[in-house]
Amino acid sequence: IRARVAIIQQPLSPKGLAYAIRRHRDEPWTLPLFIKYKMLNSFTAGFLSFLVDGARTLLISGTRSSGKTSLLGSLMLEIMPKYRVIVIEDTLELPVVALRNLGYNIERLKSRSVITRVETELPTEEALRTALRLGDSALILGEVRSTEALALFEAMRIGALANVVAGTIHGESAYGVFDRVVHDLGVPLTSFKAMDLVLVCNTLRSPDGMSMFRRVVNLAEIRKHWKEDPMMEGGFVNLLEYSAKEDRLKPTDTLLMGESHVLNDIANRVREWKGRWQNVWENITLRANVLQTLTDYGKTKPYVMEAEFMVKSNSAFHLISESVMKELGTLDSKEIYNRWKDWIDKVLI
Repeated sequence: IRARVAIIQQPLSPKGLAYAIRRHRDEPWTLPLFIKYKMLNSFTAGFLSFLVDGARTLLISGTRSSGKTSLLGSLMLEIMPKYRVIVIEDTLELPVVALRNLGYNIERLKSRSVITRVETELPTEEALRTALRLGDSALILGEVRSTEALALFEAMRIGALANVVAGTIHGESAYGVFDRVVHDLGVPLTSFKAMDLVLVCNTLRSPDGMSMFRRVVNLAEIRKHWKEDPMMEGGFVNLLEYSAKEDRLKPTDTLLMGESHVLNDIANRVREWKGRWQNVWENITLRANVLQTLTDYGKTKPYVMEAEFMVKSNSAFHLISESVMKELGTLDSKEIYNRWKDWIDKVLI
C-alpha cells in the first residue's frame, strides 16, 4: 500500500508508542470519483478542467485531511499527456508513478523536507529553479510550505511558466492563503498577484457532529488592481460558493454574467472565444456533461471513473474537439458531446 506514517516514542511520548497511518488510494483520484462522493459537482469539475487547459495558476487550500493532495492529483489527469509535467515534493504523495504508467511525460523532483531537513537533499526552492530551467512544462508543487514560495511566485510574476501551475497550501480561505504567503512566507504583494485562483476545500461536520465529509467550498479569482489588502480592496472575487442548504457549489453572479477576469483572459487568447462569453460557458458545461456522464456510467461500470479510462476519455474528447473544429469551423459543444457519447457507447459495448 501507499501510506504516510507518523510515529512518536520516548522522550516525546513518555508513556509509550503512538502512530498514525494515512493510507492513500491505490489508484489516482479522478474528477468523476469526486463527483460520485459529492466533494464537488459536475459543473465545478468541468470548470476546473477548463482552467487546467487554460494554463492558469492555482493553489488548492484547506485544512488538514481535507483532500487537497488527492484533488490536485485528479487535476493532473486533466493535463494533456503531450505536455511535460514536473512534480516537486518533499513528501512523495502525488500519483507520479501511476501517471507515468499511463503514458505521461512526468518527472518527479524530491526536495528537502522542512521537517526532516535531510542535508543531502536539495531545498525546494532550488528544485523549483531547476524545474524552470527544463523549459515549457506543467508545474505541480506538492505543498507550499516555506521559502520555495518566493521562487514560485516570482516565476509566476515574470511569466516564466507557460503552462498550468498548481499546488497545495494550508489555509481555510483565500485571505488565509494571502496571509500565510505574504505575511508568513514573505512573498511580495506584486508576486502574489501573479496567482490566478485559490480553490478551498474543507472538512465539514453533520449537525449531530457524528459524521464528517469533504467538500470544495469556494473558488476565488485574484484581481490585480489592489495595492495593500485584497480583502478590503476587492482583490478576491468569488466565482463559486458553497451552499450548505443545497450541499453543492453554486456559480456567483460574477461568473454567470461573464465578468470573471481569469475566464476573459483565457477567452482573449482563443480566436473562437474572444468576445464570445456564451462560447466559453458552453465549453465549460460541455466538460461538465462529459464528466457527469462518466460518473453515471460508473454506477454500473466503476472502471469508467478510474484514471486509466479517464486518460482515454480525455484524449478522445480533445481529438473529437479538434475534428469538429476543422469540419465546422467552430467548437460546437452539442456536436462534440454527441460524438464523444458515440465513442464511449462503442467502447463500453
